[in-house]
Amino acid sequence: MDGTERSRRPTDATVEVWVRESTSGAWVPPDSAAIAAWLDEHERARWARLADRRDAAAYLLLHAMARREVGRILGRPPESLRFDRTCPDCDRQHGAPRLLDDPGLHLSLSRTRTVVALALSRHGPVGVDIEPVDAVGFGGYGDVALHPGERARGTEELPDITTWVRKEAALKALGVGLRIDPTTFAAPAPGVPTDVVPGMPSVTVADLDVPRAYAAAVALEAAAGALAVRAH
Repeated sequence: MDGTERSRRPTDATVEVWVRESTSGAWVPPDSAAIAAWLDEHERARWARLADRRDAAAYLLLHAMARREVGRILGRPPESLRFDRTCPDCDRQHGAPRLLDDPGLHLSLSRTRTVVALALSRHGPVGVDIEPVDAVGFGGYGDVALHPGERARGTEELPDITTWVRKEAALKALGVGLRIDPTTFAAPAPGVPTDVVPGMPSVTVADLDVPRAYAAAVALEAAAGALAVRAH
């Protein structure tokens, strides 16, 4: 958790991205008790419910990292930040986080059991997704995740996992998540403004440089301008 890079204030069409990998599958932050004190009651309750040690460690790392970096940008202590996570479907506090202290600073979080990703943007909602490359290695994946054109082309043009993370990042940027059927649109190509949901803004995606066993992408509404990624 001691990262040496200092975050900068996001600028036009720039998305700030942090990707962190644990040192082992059983990694737990050495100062987890102190870091956990940064979390609010909803985060602590969610963390406590995670039975898998790796899940819990990744969750703590990601949410503490988000609070640390947002706190640096705003000049606020991590534990003082207030988030709303109202789910659009049920009004419970388990939806995407929205920063109440500065609604103009948007964030997106994604995690696996050993790698986490954070994206920050000042140009509208942002989406980030990271997945292990074997996350799509199950029978019937194409039927539930791929557009008919993607199924016809197979993996020669684009690996299935890359297709998936681009789609999920785009849907997260639009604030709809998997309430939209991912088979209804093809994954956007990097740097190309793309309409993925009728009646909603077009989005632009970028692939992220992540450890070999993973794939990741980030997305932003295309109206923000050319998407640039600043990795930390």
